[in-house]
Amino acid sequence: MNTKRSVRILLVIVFLVLTIIAGKIIFDLGILPVKYLVRICEVLFIINFIAAFCLLINKKGVVKGISFFLYFILNIVSVAVIYYGTTANDFFNKAFNNAESEYKVSYVLLSKNAYSLDDLKTKDISYIDTLLEKENAFSELAKNDIKTFLEYTEIENLIVQDVILLDNATYVYLKEDQNTINVDELKVIYQFEINIKLSNNSIGEEVLDEDVKGEYQALTPGEYYNVFIGGYDFTNTFMDFNMLVSINKTNNEILLTTIPRDYYITDARVGKKDKLSDMGARGIETNMSSVAKLFGVKIDYYIKVNTKSLVGIVDAVGGINYCSDMEYTTSHALILDTYDDSLGEKLHVKKGCQWLNGIETLTVARERLAFKTGDNQRQKNNAKIMQAILNKMKTPAMATKFPSVLSAVNGLYTTTIPKDLVTSSVKDLLENPNWAIKTQSVTGSGGQDYIFFGKTKDYVMYPNYNSVNNAKKKIQGMKYKKLNTI
Repeated sequence: MNTKRSVRILLVIVFLVLTIIAGKIIFDLGILPVKYLVRICEVLFIINFIAAFCLLINKKGVVKGISFFLYFILNIVSVAVIYYGTTANDFFNKAFNNAESEYKVSYVLLSKNAYSLDDLKTKDISYIDTLLEKENAFSELAKNDIKTFLEYTEIENLIVQDVILLDNATYVYLKEDQNTINVDELKVIYQFEINIKLSNNSIGEEVLDEDVKGEYQALTPGEYYNVFIGGYDFTNTFMDFNMLVSINKTNNEILLTTIPRDYYITDARVGKKDKLSDMGARGIETNMSSVAKLFGVKIDYYIKVNTKSLVGIVDAVGGINYCSDMEYTTSHALILDTYDDSLGEKLHVKKGCQWLNGIETLTVARERLAFKTGDNQRQKNNAKIMQAILNKMKTPAMATKFPSVLSAVNGLYTTTIPKDLVTSSVKDLLENPNWAIKTQSVTGSGGQDYIFFGKTKDYVMYPNYNSVNNAKKKIQGMKYKKLNTI
């Protein structure tokens, strides 16, 4: 009899310990608001108390059956919570401790002749003066005893030389732009890449508008921050998506600012004007610093994604509810890894709200040719997409899906956002799902101008600086406790 009672007491202790461990893991995860944690703990301990009471009073029959049933349920729940919490914590550690310390710049050596690497030791290697990280490239080639380099300022003069050196970004651009130079006639005789260090620190300098600064009270660090989201195309060369996310935790406000991919602005690192998309070939810090300079703000973190990331995120959250203000058929096909739209079917978008999966969302995000205002409309659509994703993520049901979302996009993005900031932000969204998510886009007009790659002319969008200045004031206003109305 004493032995049976001892076993029962031991079972009570074991299940109580499991319950405590489960509660602690969920608490340490840091994504559930206090009100949810309290309710979970109340339910677990009430069940534990009832089951313990039933087990220890030494009753048989129904009472004993109830106690064992409750403990069975409690055991399943506790183990599930422990597994969920441990798995989620592991995902968070992997997902938000993955900031790149460097990025790669790739190069190709081209010639009409099938030269070997040894042949190149006696050849003049011609390059254009816009070559990315040229000194590092020369140093890498010097390891193979290739040391003679000739500089040209015009791509037309460069392309007729015996052996030419191009960074991969310029090479991809020339291959895609059939109206410039045909590099398909040349053979790739050697390829290599170098690593360039990233700072992973805040980028930019605040240049606050006096009207904004004088009217509102500034928040303390941590209550406000800016995140740059840069989305590379499938070639992982050009940055087709540029967005600044400004977050005010005190006022529960998120401001999404989209910038057209073809925006023709000053590259803050080289001091020359270029398309924002092409700046991505010089590393995400180039886009960050240029956007920071454009709006006079400091950017604290970045998220670097690619086309597969968007597809993975949208599919992981179960699709999004996208609302279009017009009906149209996309010029882009429902494809992922090529610009050849003849290979797939087009997407018909209805006026009003509709459910989109990952590849459908990507197709909408890419579209600009179907609109009279071109890229201006695309930026509005991209802001709607991001808003739809955030609206989906802030629902309580997503708390259980968040690890699977992270798992689905694992390896498809890198970020400098720390884990603690992400978990606290998810907690804030769940605690107060009524966060105001606002959007804005800067606009411009199309034209032709010289781009950095090969010093050729290409389509660009000249900024409308009235829209830039208006956006600037709203972004800077996010730093303060009282915000401008958007």
